[in-house]
Amino acid sequence: MTDAFKRAGKLCIITNRYPANPEDTASPFVRDFQSGLEDMGIETVVFTPAYHSEYLQLPENVHRFTWAGGDKTVGEINLKSPSGLYRLYSFLREGKEQLFDLIERERPTHCLALWALPSGWFAYQVKKEYGIPYSVWCLGSDIYVWAKKLFFKQLTRTVLEGADYLFADGWDLADRTFEFSRKSCFFLPSQRKLPQAGYGHNPVNYRFKNFLFVGRWEKSKGVFDLVTAFKSVLNENRNVRLHLIGWGSEEKSLAEMIKWQKLEEFVKLVGKVDRITLSSYLKNCNWVVIPSKGDSIPLVFSEALQFRRPVIVTEVGDLGRLTTEYNLGKVVSPGRPDKLARAMLDVTRERKNYTRRMGHVLNFLSVERAVARFTEIAGHRLAIHAPAEFPWSKDPVYEA
Repeated sequence: MTDAFKRAGKLCIITNRYPANPEDTASPFVRDFQSGLEDMGIETVVFTPAYHSEYLQLPENVHRFTWAGGDKTVGEINLKSPSGLYRLYSFLREGKEQLFDLIERERPTHCLALWALPSGWFAYQVKKEYGIPYSVWCLGSDIYVWAKKLFFKQLTRTVLEGADYLFADGWDLADRTFEFSRKSCFFLPSQRKLPQAGYGHNPVNYRFKNFLFVGRWEKSKGVFDLVTAFKSVLNENRNVRLHLIGWGSEEKSLAEMIKWQKLEEFVKLVGKVDRITLSSYLKNCNWVVIPSKGDSIPLVFSEALQFRRPVIVTEVGDLGRLTTEYNLGKVVSPGRPDKLARAMLDVTRERKNYTRRMGHVLNFLSVERAVARFTEIAGHRLAIHAPAEFPWSKDPVYEA
């Protein structure tokens, strides 16, 4: 397992995003995954695009490449504008050149691309130029969104077909990746570990029943459905409050909706928070709501379980399956504020214990399991089933 990787040499992680500091919300699980690999004695080097951040606190082996993106991330590029297309061209050109320089300096023997595009495209170029094998870790948007777009569909397929190993951070996503590429795809969970909140700091009022949303303020994340549903909940129960942690392009629209609905007293737009503050909200709220319209297993799901908070989720990706199978909370149809409101009202009235199997779910979603899973498979030239004692030994292995 790990010994095979030690013999293989160094792993180059190519990722669309890497948190600029420990409090950065840009794909924070990547830092934990890299740290887990190094704890197992696997030498790593990271290649990732630069973006604006209040401050940098990075390991020495993390290399941020410069490009004409200004303060934007690659996911924020507007591909419908000439300036956006120029930024994309700069991203691919500058990224490729600087990655090749890094490859020649560091001499890795395997690359792991987080997301099929654009990181997978970079890994594909490295393999063409240097013959270095690569893996792709699909993380949702690359398959659920970009693989459906005309130009990016073929590019995604080329990247996946050229990969030596494929991973996905959800079983449904693994299914779809296999169907799209006709190549073996293995479940590899993504998770961020949060610090346990200290006693004494409580950002919510215990006199009320508190619902918490954590995520991007975008229509695809269902946050507008949640506010609509919460308005209906208030019509029957005034003893509730909603806290919205996050950020996004719809911040102004969301604030206007809350004001128009006269919900300022009941809905708090918290914004971005540090890890301790997030932990405090998770520890002290009553329920975590994940109303997404399209996700695999979002980070907030396992974060809620870390603090033993029951969840209300939509039937997307693996959220419904996990929540139902392990009795972690309520499941509703996506895009149905009426159903969401009914579930929220139900949990304020019932006295069910949804925590009994949370530890088991956290175990097979853990960073440690992800690291062991990756090294067990990608540490060999051919995909190998994990040992029987690991819970993923029962996961389907998709082979054409």
